[in-house]
Amino acid sequence: MLSSVRMFALLLASLIGAAPVIGMAQSPDTAYPGEPKSAGTITYDEIVKRYADQNSRFVVLEGSDGIRVHYKDQGTGPAILLVHSSVGDLVDWDGWVKVLSKSYRVVRLDLPGFGLTGPVPSGNYSVDRYLMLVDALMDHLGIERFAIAGTSFGGLVAFRYAGTRTDRVTALVLQNSAGIEYGGRGGTTERARSPARVFTPEVTTTDMISSTLKSIINDHSKITPVMVQRKVDYWNVIGRDREGFIATRMYERGNPQRVLGHVRAPALVLWGGNSNALSPETAQAFVDALKNAKSVKKIIYPGGGHLLHIERPEETVADVKAFLDKEIGKASK
Repeated sequence: MLSSVRMFALLLASLIGAAPVIGMAQSPDTAYPGEPKSAGTITYDEIVKRYADQNSRFVVLEGSDGIRVHYKDQGTGPAILLVHSSVGDLVDWDGWVKVLSKSYRVVRLDLPGFGLTGPVPSGNYSVDRYLMLVDALMDHLGIERFAIAGTSFGGLVAFRYAGTRTDRVTALVLQNSAGIEYGGRGGTTERARSPARVFTPEVTTTDMISSTLKSIINDHSKITPVMVQRKVDYWNVIGRDREGFIATRMYERGNPQRVLGHVRAPALVLWGGNSNALSPETAQAFVDALKNAKSVKKIIYPGGGHLLHIERPEETVADVKAFLDKEIGKASK
């Protein structure tokens, strides 16, 4: 498994058409001249050239501290925003987008520190910064109201958004969401004290990524060489190890039950019955905390792992589409 510093997003999960424009982002290393340099091996420009496709869009959003955001905007109809996991990127949603984009406008983004989105010039990798980025992106796209779905760490982002922007969210989908449980499967709601960490550069290897994915995706046939290589390349962007360290250090859990209690939109909670990352019992804790939501539905997938949208895309997207069709349908604006 990867170290908690290198794979900050996995730590958070367990603790809790314009053409691309090249050359706009700088490594976070430039702001820390006295500290160790990143162990990254690939420049941001190189990674964009390698992985951007015809649906990729890039924008520096107003009020975003100069973050160059990579996103995709596909389909027409009521809007839904998809927020990836802590070891993820927007490509992970391809299975859902193929189905949902036939009836919905599906927007997905790479969060700062992931995929093809550039670094945060201000160094603010807090969850609140991510929420403001969602505001800015959806404003840029002219989408006032929308559903939001998130998995793992993306679930944490999604429910904090839904609990603090109640006027914008039409529906909430949480899939194996981080934010309540500490310490992974069988963990607690209390965080153990840990010593202060220092930044340690680290190169991510194929074996590291494969091991991590096998621990959270129970159907190993879904872990393809293409997927592994993409994630290895993304994690080895110069400066990304430092981004992970900063984000881990800035993370604050707050009071998730209080935030969930502010959610008003209808909610769907999806959970893998055999997730090695977060306990299935935690799904009920989310249901209980969503006490003021318009409606709450829980689905447990027997034998399912942590990243269900990768492991069981057809089954999970069918349930999500049925939920969206019922709760927001084509009449939503």
